[in-house]
Amino acid sequence: MLERFVPTEAIERLSQIDLDALRARGVKTLLLDLDNTITPWRSLEVPEDMGAWLQAAKQSFRVCIVSNTSKMKRLETLKERLGIEGVGFASKPWGLKRVAAQMGLAPDETVVIGDQLITDVAGGNMIGARSILVKPVSRDEFFGTKFVRAAEAVIFWLLKRRGLFACPWR
Repeated sequence: MLERFVPTEAIERLSQIDLDALRARGVKTLLLDLDNTITPWRSLEVPEDMGAWLQAAKQSFRVCIVSNTSKMKRLETLKERLGIEGVGFASKPWGLKRVAAQMGLAPDETVVIGDQLITDVAGGNMIGARSILVKPVSRDEFFGTKFVRAAEAVIFWLLKRRGLFACPWR
């Protein structure tokens, strides 16, 4: 049961993910969380390093934001600004199955990247994709996410105790 929360990799920041290494592994699609993965929560500002990484990623991969956000105007603005696809109200982790099916994705060619074990990592693992956990870019977040973080703290502890995964920044 705990294995569903083990990421393929843990990398501190989205912009530190090696795109050449992903390409060499046959990855063709990147499904990215939005809040605290690309931008701080509720922000329209994309940090410079993230923007540059996304522009480079678009050259070799199909890139899509998959977010649980209900703020569709913000999502649309960021999609336009970044020139990438995006899905809101994703209902991760379970909704990733629907998104992957609608997009016609091959799980073995897909990587899900995000800052949460319960939504992003578990969702990626659930569809048979690789998953990359990144450190949240900000501590500011939706109040409901704070409850998820409390549950995640227990999961991180259990994963470490059982020798399944030790998060490098915790």
